[in-house]
Amino acid sequence: MNTKHFDYFIAIAQTGSLSHASRRLGVSQPVLSRYLSGLEGELGIPLFLWDKRKLHITEAGEIYLSGVLRMKELQTQMLRVLNTFNGTRSMDMRIGMSPYRGGQELASFYPQLLSRYPMLNLSVTEGSSKDLLEKLFRKEVTSIINLYDAGLMPQTKIATFVRAELLLVLPSYHPLSIQYRKNPQTSSSVLGTLSAGELNLAADVPFVYLDSSSILGQMADHVCLQYGFSPQVLLRTVNSIAVSSLLSTGNYGGFLLEHTITDQKNISYFHLPHPVYLYSGMIFRNDYQPDEAEQYLYYLEHEQAQKDTPQLLHTNALGRQFISYITEKLYGDSK
Repeated sequence: MNTKHFDYFIAIAQTGSLSHASRRLGVSQPVLSRYLSGLEGELGIPLFLWDKRKLHITEAGEIYLSGVLRMKELQTQMLRVLNTFNGTRSMDMRIGMSPYRGGQELASFYPQLLSRYPMLNLSVTEGSSKDLLEKLFRKEVTSIINLYDAGLMPQTKIATFVRAELLLVLPSYHPLSIQYRKNPQTSSSVLGTLSAGELNLAADVPFVYLDSSSILGQMADHVCLQYGFSPQVLLRTVNSIAVSSLLSTGNYGGFLLEHTITDQKNISYFHLPHPVYLYSGMIFRNDYQPDEAEQYLYYLEHEQAQKDTPQLLHTNALGRQFISYITEKLYGDSK
């Protein structure tokens, strides 16, 4: 059963753009334009509406999309049964993720993975960065999807998605916040760059941030050590949601990544004296060769990052290699 055109429609609906969908699928934009025009002509009803160069799906389009997704799901179920009868060996993918990322990742990507690889058996192990790295080297997981700092992860190879800056968070009532807000040139969410001396003026605020078992917590420790900064630590936890919630009250100091910035009047954000960046990516052992399904998962993650945080997108050589391989392997016959 050829469901290639189902993939066309799904990609257009998910990206809201023919150009973005064409990059995802590895086909030319005119091919998608002709496909969509032909489909709407055949059905006699518009499935998308144009608005400022973005495609918005219509109610009829939503109905069609629901049917397409259901047919893809039925095809996947059928192939799993047929392959079982045929004696086809299943594929195993064992991924490590943080507890607050795993559920979201599964919901976003598992249907597409299963559609492409019907015999895939996916298992997700949740844990701290430290625990997951130990499991990677014990071969209990084949890859980790997480934040990372290459200096803290020797003997690994990493395909990156995004790069985000580590920022200092202070209450808006703090003198440093008031001082920087008086600067008429301040227009962004980040008020400015603190000097090492100014950083130490923030030591009077109770701090909450992630435990050192996390990469972000380890990098915060490194920053404190580098600048001789000794904040009053009220709480360190592995729960990132708890940290974000406490910081949002405007009563504490801490560290957050730039893509988690929220526009709240009771919080101020600052660059550190020297920029500190953390990367998000897919981490493997140096001696491990990722299979096609794992490279496809990276491809899906990269596409999602391109959609959600395009300003933070960062693709290294290994990531580009994966994207090139998947585009050629899966969509080469569509070009």
